[in-house]
Amino acid sequence: MHTHLTPLACITGNRMIAADVDGSLRLIWDDAAFRLPIYDLPHLAAALDDWEQAEDLPSLRRGYYRLCASPDGGLQLWLNNAGLCLSRHDLRQLADLLRQADEQLQQPVLHNGSPFSGAYRVLETSSGSFWQN
Repeated sequence: MHTHLTPLACITGNRMIAADVDGSLRLIWDDAAFRLPIYDLPHLAAALDDWEQAEDLPSLRRGYYRLCASPDGGLQLWLNNAGLCLSRHDLRQLADLLRQADEQLQQPVLHNGSPFSGAYRVLETSSGSFWQN
């Protein structure tokens, strides 16, 4: 299914946050998959935390993330133009998943072989070559 992804945090096989080879994150939630820029993880986490701490907000927006109450008593999380319907329990699970992924991203990366293999490319200059991220 998602063979090129490296799981960072997982609740079940169908609910996880994983790193993609392109450097972005994937939020897999049941049958939905969302691409998250790695620098946006704190924005989504802040939106979920704000929603959890507030009482009866009609809606909340952080960047291109939006939370609003759904008519069935649950929540709708919008990521750009795509959305997820979540229960309050699902919201807590997603918030925990984001925290776990953030903790994993804070861990040092261990490389096999050259510390620059795969993640860097060589740029030719007149004075030799330099590694660039």
